[in-house]
Amino acid sequence: MALKLLKGLPAEVRDSSKTIHLLADSGFSSKDFIKGVIALNFAGFIGMRGDRKTSTGQKLREITTPGRKIQLYDLPGVDLWVSWVWFTAKKGDAQEQRLRSGVVNRVRSRRFIVSTVSRMGRAIKGTGRLHWKIEALFKTLKSRFGLGKFGQYSKLGVLRHGCLSLLSYSEWLDRPNTGYPTWPNWGALAQQVRRKFST
Repeated sequence: MALKLLKGLPAEVRDSSKTIHLLADSGFSSKDFIKGVIALNFAGFIGMRGDRKTSTGQKLREITTPGRKIQLYDLPGVDLWVSWVWFTAKKGDAQEQRLRSGVVNRVRSRRFIVSTVSRMGRAIKGTGRLHWKIEALFKTLKSRFGLGKFGQYSKLGVLRHGCLSLLSYSEWLDRPNTGYPTWPNWGALAQQVRRKFST
């Protein structure tokens, strides 16, 4: 279904001279999806489980060089590039100890990202980690701003609600990136944004 939606993008978007960057979580890491993204000429940055095996039998979590070119065991002949993002481990996460200069930092967990285009490890990490901000946006719009249940029925009401939600969220995004988000008081933030843009 995801590939069908991607193929349905307007021609002016798909035929653009600019490269389309696609961010997807590990729920879209199937071999068919990856092949489809490559066939569409998108630059895919796709989350991947740490126990996914390469064509040599190595698990992604065993790779120590960001930006390394790999082939997955179920995608022979398809070059991918892997990197990862470190997060403070949540309860239930597979946990690893990150060593730096011989000192053990806080226990962290890695989220792996594969790129369908050749990129340095830092670039894969920088682009791939945007996925969590986008995911947080949709969760916020649904759970904090009640996008699925709000009482506006006119087009103008929907636009006002959407604009206020997006402005509040973008205001929150201006904070320093600390990994997993700490949610603000959305009602107070929305009031702050309303005052800011009504002056």
